[in-house]
Amino acid sequence: MFEILHFTSVSSTQEIARMILRDNVVILADEQKNGRGRKGRVWFSPPGGLWMTVILKSEEPQLITLKASVAMVKALKKMGVKAEIKWPNDILVKGKKVCGILGEAYENFVLLGIGLNLENEIPEELREIAINLPNIQRDAFLPLFLEILEKELKKGRKDILEEWRKYQCTLGRKVIVDEELQGVAEDIDEEGFLILNTGGERKRIMAGTLRFLE
Repeated sequence: MFEILHFTSVSSTQEIARMILRDNVVILADEQKNGRGRKGRVWFSPPGGLWMTVILKSEEPQLITLKASVAMVKALKKMGVKAEIKWPNDILVKGKKVCGILGEAYENFVLLGIGLNLENEIPEELREIAINLPNIQRDAFLPLFLEILEKELKKGRKDILEEWRKYQCTLGRKVIVDEELQGVAEDIDEEGFLILNTGGERKRIMAGTLRFLE
């Protein structure tokens, strides 16, 4: 079971989580003034969306992120929404980003930052790449997601990797990572790292910004 600490407005839920550091605690905010995604990118977090950090006692951020991605797709499916996982940490609906998931190692915890666009407005400049789900209310979705996440966290590495592959939309496609490395996304390994076939060699990539070339 998760303990939920609810805030009206925060700089970021990740910052609050670093101060609390207690297992199975959820930091939930109505809005974030300074939400962050990968590489410190701004994550627009106005009222209406699901902005939270789940604090978990673990030292495997990559594996926890995979588990959370699977849980998110399953929860959205229960709400009638078909979603897919784009490596390493994006959830897509109709090819557009609806959710970002970031597992950050901090001391002996993983701070699982999650931003899901629901009833919040999407800025005009992001509408080409981002989407919201205005028919889903946060307070109805959150308990469903946490219930599914709890089940996924108990699963072993092999089971989660199989489930991740089932819901992903990355493997087998031509991609470019960090606007440098091009190739075919072949698979993920046991650590959740991407195996990229560049034509000349197979590279193992821990993280990066991935873009489809097709």
